[in-house]
Amino acid sequence: MKDMLSSSSSRSVSDVVVAWYNDPGVERWVSALAFAFSERLAGERYRIFVFHKGTDEDAKQRLFDVLGTKCSDVDVFFEHLDNVGREADTWLHYTVARLPAGDMPVNRVAFLQGDPWDHFGTPHGGKERNLDVFSSKLVALLAPTAHPMASNLEPLFCNLMSESRVMRRGLSHPQRLDLERVWVEAFGWECKVDSYVFAAGAQYLVDAVRLSQEKPLSWWTSLHHKLRADEINAWEIERFWLHIFGDGV
Repeated sequence: MKDMLSSSSSRSVSDVVVAWYNDPGVERWVSALAFAFSERLAGERYRIFVFHKGTDEDAKQRLFDVLGTKCSDVDVFFEHLDNVGREADTWLHYTVARLPAGDMPVNRVAFLQGDPWDHFGTPHGGKERNLDVFSSKLVALLAPTAHPMASNLEPLFCNLMSESRVMRRGLSHPQRLDLERVWVEAFGWECKVDSYVFAAGAQYLVDAVRLSQEKPLSWWTSLHHKLRADEINAWEIERFWLHIFGDGV
C-alpha cells in the first residue's frame, strides 16, 4: 500500500476512487476488490485510491491490516482529506491531482462511495452486499477488454433520477439548490436542458481518456476551488456529473 497520490509506472491502468467517511466495513470490500484485481491476467494494472474524511483514526491501519501482503501487485493509496464538499470534493481532488502529471489512466475510473450499495435500488436487486459478485462485476467493467461505453460515463450501482425544468431552483431541497446559477458558474453559458438527470449516490464509471482530453486543468481547478470556497455546494454538483464527467443526457 501507498500513502500518497503518486505512481512510478507509466503503464496504462484503471482506477477505483473511494470516498470514505465513517462508513463501516470499507476495508472488507476494498480488500476483496484488491484481491480480485490481483487475480487478473499479467499486464493488466489496477489502482485503488482511498480518500478518508471520517473521524476514525484507526481507519488506515485497519485497511493495511486487512490487505496484508496478499495483493502486493495492486497499488492501494490512502490519503486523509478535510471533511468538506462530500464526495464532490473527493472526485475533484483526485482529478486535479492526476491531470498535471499526465497520469490520468488511459482506461477507466470507477468513483465509489464508502458504502457503494447505499443507492443500490430495486432494478439491481436491493442492497445485497455480496462481495464476490460486486468485485467480479467491477473488475469486468474496468478490464481493458470491457464493453465499449456508450458515453463518457455510466452510473455504477445506483439509479438515475431526473428533476424537471420546474425543479431547477430546487426549492424543495433542504440545501436550497441554485442550479441555474451553478450551471453558469461551471460551464459559462445559460442552461438549455429541460431536466437534470443524475445518479443518486454520485457513483460513476468514467472513460478516463476522454476525461483528460475534453476539459483543461484550469477548468477542473476552478470548479474544485468554488466547491471548497462554498460558492457551489456538493448537492448542486451532484446534479451535473453527467455534464462534468460526460456528454450530458
